[in-house]
Amino acid sequence: MSPKTAKPVAFADRYQSVLVPVIFEHWARELIRRSAPQAGEHVLDLACGTGVVTREVAKLGLNLGSQVAVDHSADMLKVARRLGSPDAHDIEWLQAAVGALPFEDGRFDLAYCQQALQFFPDRLAALGELHRVMKKGGRVAFCVQQGLAVNPMLRAQARALDKHVGEGAGSAVRAICGLPDGDELRSLFEDAGFTDIEVESVTLSLHHPDARAFAAGAMGGMHTGDKLSGLDGDRIDAAIEEFLTGLGDCYDGTAMRFPHVSNVVLATA
Repeated sequence: MSPKTAKPVAFADRYQSVLVPVIFEHWARELIRRSAPQAGEHVLDLACGTGVVTREVAKLGLNLGSQVAVDHSADMLKVARRLGSPDAHDIEWLQAAVGALPFEDGRFDLAYCQQALQFFPDRLAALGELHRVMKKGGRVAFCVQQGLAVNPMLRAQARALDKHVGEGAGSAVRAICGLPDGDELRSLFEDAGFTDIEVESVTLSLHHPDARAFAAGAMGGMHTGDKLSGLDGDRIDAAIEEFLTGLGDCYDGTAMRFPHVSNVVLATA
């Protein structure tokens, strides 16, 4: 189906089908590689979305103490539960706010949070709450998007939305890049009580074989809602063409290959 005739898709389903395979699976694997979960550890996936980090950890086949995934969105958790994991059947999927986690002090050995800290309404309070539920010496691994200047795919999205949907429509994309500074990240973790803080700029080279399909899905599934719904077909086509043009050398006429740059934070509770 073309974007003109396709039926509306719920955001959580679109997020899972469009963004997770292209972006979030790769960052999940990067965080797991850097943090090396161990058998017996109790692992938390904070702001888990549709559960990609949890599923990737489960694929390792470790005999974990427990796996818990938390998100504020019932819709995201519905998709996460539906997908589940053939590698682990005792994952806890819990709906909770990051600033009020329903766990006792010192519960977890390892916690992940990918591409979500920038959206937290009170980042320091959320990190303080995470510190509370970590064991002393427990590890955390975060990735947080850097700015539009170093992320051409997101820059192209923001410009296309602003031009063809309306001024400010690209704000959902700019929010993804709302915490780009490594020094600010370090200060947040320090103020929340973490130590041994490492902040590293990391670039992943990501790919989609059909850039036009990705554009329709991604711009129609931002965190603040479907930005293309309600537009007529010609305006949707124009927005997609603007996105493809904005990719520049990242687009070969069919596929897209683009750098995706984030800060990776490793710290100890």
